[in-house]
Amino acid sequence: MSYLRHLLLITAACATHAFAAYPTFTTTVPNGAQRGTEVKLTVTGTQLADFESLIFFSPGFTQKSVDKVEPNKVQLTIGIAPDVPPGNHLMRIRTKTGVSHARQFFVGIFPNVEEKEPNSDFETPQVIQLNQTIEGVVQNEDVDYYRVSLKKGQRLSVEVDGLRLGYTVFDPFLAIIDKDRFEKVISDDTILHRQDGYCSYVAEEDGDYTVMIRESSYRGGGNSYYRLHVGSFRRPDVVFPAGGKIGSKTKVRLIERDGSFEEEVQLPAEIDPDFMLFSKSQEPAPSGNPFRLVNYDNALEVEPNEDQATATAAAGAPIALNGIIEKPGDVDYFKVPLKKGMTLEVQGFAQSIGSPLDSVVNIYNAKGGGMGGNDDGGGRRRLDSKFKVNIPADGDYFVRVADHLERGGPNFVYRLELIAAEPDLYFASPQYTVNDNNYRQFIAVPKGGRYATLVNISRNNVSGDFKFAVQNMPQGVKLLTELAPKDLGSVPLLFEAAPNAPLGHQVVPINLESVDASIKTRGKLRQEFDIVRNGNVVYYTQIEDRLPVAVVEEAPYSLEIVKPAVPLVNNGILELKVVSKRKEGFKAPIRVFMIWKPNGVSSLGEQTIPEGQNECVFQLDANAGTPAGSWNFTVMGEADAGGGRIYNASPFTAVVTAPAYITAPAIPLVAVEQGKEAVMVAKLEQLQPFEGEATAQVLGVPDTIPIEPAKITKDTKEVAFKVKTNDKSPIGKQANLFVRVDVPVKGTNATTIHRVALGSILRIDAPRKVVTPPTTPVVAANKPKEAPKPAAAPAPKVLSRLEQLRQEAAGAKK
Repeated sequence: MSYLRHLLLITAACATHAFAAYPTFTTTVPNGAQRGTEVKLTVTGTQLADFESLIFFSPGFTQKSVDKVEPNKVQLTIGIAPDVPPGNHLMRIRTKTGVSHARQFFVGIFPNVEEKEPNSDFETPQVIQLNQTIEGVVQNEDVDYYRVSLKKGQRLSVEVDGLRLGYTVFDPFLAIIDKDRFEKVISDDTILHRQDGYCSYVAEEDGDYTVMIRESSYRGGGNSYYRLHVGSFRRPDVVFPAGGKIGSKTKVRLIERDGSFEEEVQLPAEIDPDFMLFSKSQEPAPSGNPFRLVNYDNALEVEPNEDQATATAAAGAPIALNGIIEKPGDVDYFKVPLKKGMTLEVQGFAQSIGSPLDSVVNIYNAKGGGMGGNDDGGGRRRLDSKFKVNIPADGDYFVRVADHLERGGPNFVYRLELIAAEPDLYFASPQYTVNDNNYRQFIAVPKGGRYATLVNISRNNVSGDFKFAVQNMPQGVKLLTELAPKDLGSVPLLFEAAPNAPLGHQVVPINLESVDASIKTRGKLRQEFDIVRNGNVVYYTQIEDRLPVAVVEEAPYSLEIVKPAVPLVNNGILELKVVSKRKEGFKAPIRVFMIWKPNGVSSLGEQTIPEGQNECVFQLDANAGTPAGSWNFTVMGEADAGGGRIYNASPFTAVVTAPAYITAPAIPLVAVEQGKEAVMVAKLEQLQPFEGEATAQVLGVPDTIPIEPAKITKDTKEVAFKVKTNDKSPIGKQANLFVRVDVPVKGTNATTIHRVALGSILRIDAPRKVVTPPTTPVVAANKPKEAPKPAAAPAPKVLSRLEQLRQEAAGAKK
């Protein structure tokens, strides 16, 4: 997980003012604690000098006291209620001037023990007791040993939180070793916890046993932290079935590497996507097993069910099919009645619940014809299956489940949830920067200012307008956004704090409720946070349905959008000016983000107000299909003066979109010889009348091709543009030209900017070459004819030396 470092201290005259700055959150020591206890916690980071509080996402945590505050470190005491579930819990740091990224804090079932060096040799281990959690670190090429005493038949289990702590890509290796240095069991990676392992061993004799932990490749470092749980607990790999109907009592089998045990569990009354199942009859493990909570029933496989003829009968969708591929080559079939026109969604769960199964799922009709299927498609745990099938007719359909490599075993558990497409509505903010989905995923509202974020809305079989409903807001804070209209896929959320709002925070539930009381579907926030990631590889995420909203100190600047005097028309552009007001002494550049635009409108995503200046301009560009309306625009400012980021957003400003006054098709190709003149003619279509004269000009050509503008009125049908070229006008085709028409708007001194005749083309040809005819000789009219000259005697032939000797010899003979 990456973190941003921020703080801003600005000195004006003799006074120093601290403005809203983004603190960082680097480590917690310890990384976790036992539930039902109080723990002294040290958090480190930057910009912590004005620390106020931790923000806990989970109930059951309280901040008891703040014991010591330093710029990069805070010591405090927190309390953990006895009913806080074991596992990781998100928290953030809130200072007077900002909010940090989220980090996780682990709640355990055992008391903490600190690692004590030297413990890097088998002969000199650290002696511990069962049912303890060791907080340690593996340095480079380090090996840590811990020794416990066991009686014959006593269980020893170990589990490590390493990678899950989120500091680095730490790959721990575990082993339980007997007194003769034989490794009885080992664990490197697990399906359930990825690089974090666990293993269990039942002592074969009385004596000392050693738990060893190291990095699997003998690497390590100062941030390779671990929490090593050592105890007599049972450690299931997977649960069968791996889910159940909310509010019901369900019998489950918890399956381990070398056995299993059964329990009956009472399931919660509400759906919780992060629900974990812990054993009630045995000593529970330090972490639970994922268990699906749904509002429909289970169907459990009944062997034999290896083909359609013996398929396990199940009720119609929605239904959850549960089974185990118990041996290599095993396949399971279920028979499910389905209805014509149904869009069946099939979601498989295997590796995501700790099973080694690489599922392949197919659906067939009664005649054995394939309807659809999937091997790998289940999201981040991609070996799980996921697909949709359209059902063509009423009847029985058959679901087949197998392992991709035809493997099998007692822990090859699967769960297939078959549901018809149901109404579903949720929303979340997008990822604002690469490889960091914590960036700007909080609401830090400056006193007297605002904070803006975008939410994308996902609808499934839901229509209509919805309104945002928030609860438990911090004092003095309100949400200015009211509606999520039916035809918008995203909307800006704008929070505002009163100038006298007290510093503080709340973790705020936020939902969407239909404006139509007859629609009972309720939309929820579904914000996914990366809690363990390395670059673009994500190992662990957590989904939250509440927003951290905080009031922080006022910002040293404010932003405002200047309300446009005229509308933005179809195929037109509009310059949207943003102005800032700076506090004395604050001169840093301000990045300005365009948070949201309505459908059909585009612009650059950000502009910058330069250092010491006070405005920037966004150019809005509307396409031909932009709907008419009035839209609330806001922009978000982010300033960094070298020590921290400072956020403040503008109030909402209405921008009106409207139909165009005029349009025109592309001007047909016009060709002109370089140095000559030509005329480009645009045929206009008047869409609505306007008063006065509009100015039209051809744009898209270089300055070396001057084209005179023209005036038009509401009655103009054609407009001609005189094109002048010279020896500097480039030869060739000038494509993608258009005509800009500035149309005056009644009651204002401004004009709307239209772009018509899009795609017009002007071609400049090279000058033609002048061809000069040959000169004819002049003959005098009375000049007497001259006698023809005798032909010149041919030149004597040049003889070679050999020919000369032959001729001389011939003459001598005569």
